[in-house]
Amino acid sequence: MNQLLQALNQKLATLSHGQEGIVKINAAVSDKLVAFKSKPPSIQREILTVCSDPYTLAQQLTHVELERLSHIGPEEFVQAFVHKDSLDSTKSCFNEQKKTSNLEAYVKWFNRLCYLVATEICMPAKKKQRAQVIEFFIDVARECFNIGNFNSLMAIISGMNMSPVSRLKKTWSKVKTAKFFILEHQMDPTGNFYNYRTALRGAAHRSLTAHSNREKVSLSLSCGLVYF
Repeated sequence: MNQLLQALNQKLATLSHGQEGIVKINAAVSDKLVAFKSKPPSIQREILTVCSDPYTLAQQLTHVELERLSHIGPEEFVQAFVHKDSLDSTKSCFNEQKKTSNLEAYVKWFNRLCYLVATEICMPAKKKQRAQVIEFFIDVARECFNIGNFNSLMAIISGMNMSPVSRLKKTWSKVKTAKFFILEHQMDPTGNFYNYRTALRGAAHRSLTAHSNREKVSLSLSCGLVYF
């Protein structure tokens, strides 16, 4: 009983820490948005100047995913999708933000990653540069797939499928799209995401014999994804 209570207290402390972190992040983002609107930066750094290695970026995205997943408890899923009034279908699935703040924060993170990908692709003025950014994110998505980070993989693919990006026909004509189509096929919703579920089971199975740090990260994240 004591061990159970200790584990429960530890979990509650972790969730509380996660909620406090969300409040601080939201406040910092709001402050930056105000500063950006009042005085936009004269120079914007492109993603390739910050991190030109797809594997490194995939690793960092995976660490972010793990940190955010660790704060989400099963009770948030129950609270998120249970309506107070079963006859009123107009209400948001997030009925009480306080009880589902970690889950909602994770959804916002997914959307932010989608928009980041789309923004980075659209920023360069020349088609050749945009094509390079697209190929870079394709390589990042492939590394995410190899690591077992299917959440970031889906966010990257979603960002590249946004209309501001997908309409860049001349840019896409300069991109080697074979790898992208393979990754997109893995996230095909056909058959209740059959390809994705198959890949997920394979990643979890490979992680059972994890030895390297890369494989251990895959194990942790794959477990989180199964939890979803």
